[in-house]
Amino acid sequence: MSSSVDSCSLPSEGEALTEALSAVVPRGVSVGCCAIHSGDEALLLAEERQSIQTNNPKRLKASGAVRHIARGLLAERGRNEFQILRAPTGEPIWPDGIVGSLAHDDEVAVAAVGNAADFQGLGIDVEPAVPLPIDIQSLVRISTDKTGNERVSDLSDRVLFCAKEAIYKAVYPLDRVILNYDDISVDLTTQTATTVMGRDVQLVFCISPRIIVLAFL
Repeated sequence: MSSSVDSCSLPSEGEALTEALSAVVPRGVSVGCCAIHSGDEALLLAEERQSIQTNNPKRLKASGAVRHIARGLLAERGRNEFQILRAPTGEPIWPDGIVGSLAHDDEVAVAAVGNAADFQGLGIDVEPAVPLPIDIQSLVRISTDKTGNERVSDLSDRVLFCAKEAIYKAVYPLDRVILNYDDISVDLTTQTATTVMGRDVQLVFCISPRIIVLAFL
């Protein structure tokens, strides 16, 4: 199966974001992106809403938007109207034979799915393309991280942050271990990473108009 990128109603940056994702998504992974709009909480199916233990309007809007995307990606693989519940430990629950990941920032939601026969795990994260606050940089970066990739320049710490979030999502369902940022070593020059649990993870990313990192193994 080839890679694919789906997009729904995005703001003006949408076409650029879709093109950026299309350029990096590996074969066999489907990715979707969508702007988050007022009223998107109505996109949650009944059991999905029950599994999401919050009444925060922003979180509910984002959860509705991102699950709407993911259900569309699943439908392309013959899994129609599958309700993507939130596990008590926070990760989405996928159909048998599928791996996937969900993410959103304040404006955009993204989702990725693949076949479990092809990938052990997938993780995706999205961040605005602005430098990471200095007080957070020191929490994220460790001595073994390598960011000498000219593509990322002053966004290197934000890309690191996004990468480590995506990596955690990819490996947590496999190891069931909570990882801190210093438990993950990232090399943006080779687009690879390792975890303290011995997992080797590959990365692809785009940095404009938003930072999106896809982690896979």
